[in-house]
Amino acid sequence: MTAPLESRSANPRASRIVGVWFAVVSGLLAIVPASAAPVGFQASGGWNSHNEDFCLGAGARFSLGPVSLIPNAEWYFVDAGSTYALSLDGTMNVLPLGVAAAYLGAGTGMFTVEPDVGDSNTEAVINLIAGVGLNLVPLKPFGQVKWILIDGDDPFVFSVGVRF
Repeated sequence: MTAPLESRSANPRASRIVGVWFAVVSGLLAIVPASAAPVGFQASGGWNSHNEDFCLGAGARFSLGPVSLIPNAEWYFVDAGSTYALSLDGTMNVLPLGVAAAYLGAGTGMFTVEPDVGDSNTEAVINLIAGVGLNLVPLKPFGQVKWILIDGDDPFVFSVGVRF
């Protein structure tokens, strides 16, 4: 995604909402015993449909039954400048099978574009997620589509990765 030359920053109310969401979830995770919420990690690589940029992502996974909470970061390889997203996503298995599971999810985050020339732009976003993961091997592969609802753009990010 390219940033306009004029400066736009995230709506202060939306930024507060995202900040409060991160604080509440962090607080809830702090009071849940470690044995009650298995912790894992994930790494992924993908492609952004808007400007065909490649991205790499990493995050932690806090799971309780079929529900996972995934704080994550994605770095987009752009031609001029830098672009990244910090998100807090949640997923739920909707078709759990022994060998695989299909899941749906949603989340919120901040999407930042910092061009080499011009002002940076940070916007609050909503993420909608659909994917499938395999459970047979220690590095559990997954594929997913994340629809990033951002002011006027709404790109899809197609990614594959592993959970461990």
